[in-house]
Amino acid sequence: MQPQVVSLHRFPVKGFPAEDVTRAHLEPGAGVPGDRVLAVSDGTAGTVPGAWNRWSRFFALKKRPALAAWSVRTCDDGAVALTPPSVSAPIVIDPADPDSRSSAAIDIAAHLPAGPGPVDVVTAYAPAAPQGMFDCEQGHVSLISLATVRALEAQTGSRIDPLRFRGNLLVDGFEPLAEFDLVGSIVRIGEARVLIRSTIERCSATTVGPRTAVSDMGIPRMLASEFGHIHCGVYGTVLSPGRVQPNDPITVESDTTDHPLPVGTGPRTMVVTDSGPLEDGRHALRLRDPYRWFAAGWEPGRHVRVHHQVEGRHTWRTYTAALVDESEFSVIVGVRGPVSTALTHLTPGDRLTVSGPFGALTAARVLTSEREAAAASAPAAEAPTRGAPTDGIALVTSGVGLTSALSLLPGLPDGLPVRLLHIDRGIDEGARVTIDALTRLTESRERTLTTWDTAVRGRPARADLIAAVAGASTAVVCGGAQFVAAATAACEAAGIAPDRIHREAFSSPVDDLTDRLAGYEPAVIRRPDGTRLTWVPEDGTLLDALEADGARIPYTCRSGACGTCTIAVDDPARTVRVLDATADAGPGRVLSCSTVPVGELRVLDEG
Repeated sequence: MQPQVVSLHRFPVKGFPAEDVTRAHLEPGAGVPGDRVLAVSDGTAGTVPGAWNRWSRFFALKKRPALAAWSVRTCDDGAVALTPPSVSAPIVIDPADPDSRSSAAIDIAAHLPAGPGPVDVVTAYAPAAPQGMFDCEQGHVSLISLATVRALEAQTGSRIDPLRFRGNLLVDGFEPLAEFDLVGSIVRIGEARVLIRSTIERCSATTVGPRTAVSDMGIPRMLASEFGHIHCGVYGTVLSPGRVQPNDPITVESDTTDHPLPVGTGPRTMVVTDSGPLEDGRHALRLRDPYRWFAAGWEPGRHVRVHHQVEGRHTWRTYTAALVDESEFSVIVGVRGPVSTALTHLTPGDRLTVSGPFGALTAARVLTSEREAAAASAPAAEAPTRGAPTDGIALVTSGVGLTSALSLLPGLPDGLPVRLLHIDRGIDEGARVTIDALTRLTESRERTLTTWDTAVRGRPARADLIAAVAGASTAVVCGGAQFVAAATAACEAAGIAPDRIHREAFSSPVDDLTDRLAGYEPAVIRRPDGTRLTWVPEDGTLLDALEADGARIPYTCRSGACGTCTIAVDDPARTVRVLDATADAGPGRVLSCSTVPVGELRVLDEG
């Protein structure tokens, strides 16, 4: 099926409902005429009239779901008629008339709960830049693929209104998620030429039903669980003017561009440059990021997610990036099930959707921890093994966890004492590519490598793990979840302070959060500004609840793998982890995407 436009929509007032459009004439530097021409300021911060302003300064759907119950209509003269629920007379606003906007602000305020300051109606128009007040400053027009929405419906069993994604153009004819391949391309939509600039990261506004005006569906969580990312749709910048209407075809004019693109970590197509089995039964994939965004976000220790369709289902897996050279890197795949098996079938030249790099367990963080430990040593809970080193880093890995060592070691100074214990089955140092790579990285005098072959020696006992890390001031533990838990306990028993133990387990897709939240009691969240929130299970995780109240907490995966959304709290014991998170939040912090409050929780900072 030829990709084509299905319907057009604009949102005359930011955060309020959509208005159907029969056709639109797109202009360079702008989007659909009349789209997001007005925004209602809630007094959070000052706004600059006629210029782009951040969403957090306005009444937004993510903060006030009831906005979806209003109705909006653009009049023939360009005025906007905004009608509150259960009211027949509209509030008519002339975007170009300051007096009209001021009068409308008073009327609008009478129908909305009080904000932090006086309500104001701001116009997004300026003579030099007639673009609407998008969340993204350069997002002139947004495209939502109905095939992607249908794929999410199929995997979750939920009916999803595409208007939840608040796109200007609903399009069809692409394969699910294939719109991400358009990033960096110039496409012709009807008569207009559009540069596809970026994918769209979805926020909690999508939880609000366009027809129910309540937050009733956790779209970001569904995207994260099913697809491994929270992106749906793409932003485009209009390069050449032209009319667009339903049934217009969408064709790719060029798959490259000289126009600058915003660097991001979202899902994008990478190229397989090498693929082959390793002697240990694992498989190595070498990937290249043609956008060269990987290099911009890379720090030793970070990981990526690969997104792949297997047996008709879209799924994902997390892998540590290793052997990095600019925007080319390797991932080591442990072959266990249909997803990993499908990845082994990739050959050079094939394309694979990848997001990242991201992650909190970086060489810089480990190095900071080690330097802090040098100034304050922790008392040992159990006597260190006689003759064991008394400082430095102990790096303990199991199975495919060795990729974390391959990723971290290049980022640590050569003179820093590091001892690495790698535990695996069937180790042959002379043949295995990955062990050879580890050996090369531990050739300096201050580094040692010990391998433990479970086929010969069985699994190491608690005492063996304690002996391996005893005397170290900092530890890094990587592997499967059970191994990470056991090795962490051994590190604590060896006297390493809990805040000096860095952990990374390996994650897979998570199940539905709703069942896990059932039965939790209401709780209280106190934000840094003193705001008091009452939390109930329907509010979701801490991240969901805080976002709904307007907090801007950075996040990447929303499934506990990247560590981006950590927040500082007065007592982490007043939270419960409801997702099997693998990232390490750090002392005094919690992963907001994976925890819920218990009793009363005070948030000290929000990212």
